[in-house]
Amino acid sequence: MNLLYKIKPKPTENDVLIIKNISPELNNKTMKLYFGQNFINVKIQLSDDIEANEIVLSDNILEHLKIPLYCYYQLNVQSDRLIVGPFIGILANLSEIGLERRLLDLYSYVKHYSKIGGIITAFSLDQINIGQSYIEKGYVYHPQKKKWLPSTNIPLPASIFNKCKVIMNDKWKFLSNCYKSNMFNFPTFDKWDMHKWFSQDSLLKQTLPSTKICSHPNEILDFLKKYKRAYLKPIGGTFAQGIIILSYHQQGVSIQYEKKRNIVKHNFYKKIEFKKFFKKILRRGDYLIQEAISLLTSENRVIDFRFIYIKNKEGNWEDNGLFARYGKLGSGISNLTRGGTPKEGIAALKEFLSEEEVNQKLEEMKLIAEKASLMLEKKLIQCGNLGFDFGIDINYKLWIIEINNEDPDHRIATVCKRKDILYNARLQNMLFAKKLAGF
Repeated sequence: MNLLYKIKPKPTENDVLIIKNISPELNNKTMKLYFGQNFINVKIQLSDDIEANEIVLSDNILEHLKIPLYCYYQLNVQSDRLIVGPFIGILANLSEIGLERRLLDLYSYVKHYSKIGGIITAFSLDQINIGQSYIEKGYVYHPQKKKWLPSTNIPLPASIFNKCKVIMNDKWKFLSNCYKSNMFNFPTFDKWDMHKWFSQDSLLKQTLPSTKICSHPNEILDFLKKYKRAYLKPIGGTFAQGIIILSYHQQGVSIQYEKKRNIVKHNFYKKIEFKKFFKKILRRGDYLIQEAISLLTSENRVIDFRFIYIKNKEGNWEDNGLFARYGKLGSGISNLTRGGTPKEGIAALKEFLSEEEVNQKLEEMKLIAEKASLMLEKKLIQCGNLGFDFGIDINYKLWIIEINNEDPDHRIATVCKRKDILYNARLQNMLFAKKLAGF
């Protein structure tokens, strides 16, 4: 039912729900009333003495389910249950301190609250009480005050939009068992996972640069001898952190990386020096080495593309915009956090391709994104918010550089003065979460 209801309390110990416009056969029927993951048995009573957009609930139901009264709700009537909601959770950070730092950014997810409705809570993983199944501390959005208000003892929501990297522990396992497919962007995956999975598909494997896991400097050197240029990347890295660009030549190996926003270059002429340096690097964690594709450049600035791919309120994938990233002069990395600059994607493509070729390239991106997303959801539980990093080489072949589902940052749109695209992407994230919550 799409009617928006205001909930009013009734001081009685009877577990009753009083409503005006609902199916007559439900009168005096006992059903389970759900709010998030909690439920209670209620007796339904029909009454002409209340307004059509009102639901009256006894005080003990409100206390048990902890339903705030300052929001308007929808009511989903199913064969054996009633659902009040939507009740949506944003798992925004691993820690309470991190959540507080991100709170300002979360306002963009509720900018179009009137299209979402219900209760929206933002919380951190460390505040989940798995023993008693509730959130000890978090924030709840108050639509009249237009503020995230601190709250305690928050019930578990009906659906969760995950914005965190997943490393399985007791709390992640609890959420996995509790939510099944009602939580999206869960679990997250790394660069090597993606490469292994996509290598199994005849179309997708053609878009992958040659890649392998590295555990010893000799493996790096053997790879360089074959491909001449490569990137060494932390498997779980983000924002281009820790990437080293390597080039093989007759005199030895040249490397380039960024440190404190400065480009550092170094040459190794002796194998022993090379091995000593990379032994230290490889001890930091798991790395992969990837063939360096000769990407399109403009005035010695490498270019790649961010393709925003999200699920809408029907649960269908749709593209939400394409943006180009021009790397810092002389750098082989395009990330904005590393000095790159953005541009609308179609305008960037038109620097190299005709209008017909641009349209063909866009369709190719959509086809690959659709195929890749289907593959990811076979391996994972639920996706819904992805950022595809595409590269186009000097022969105009399309490559998947990586895919980000660990909170892909669509704020590139705002730098291009397209806040409308950012707000639409985040609205669609919330509407998909609304669908998973039963509305």
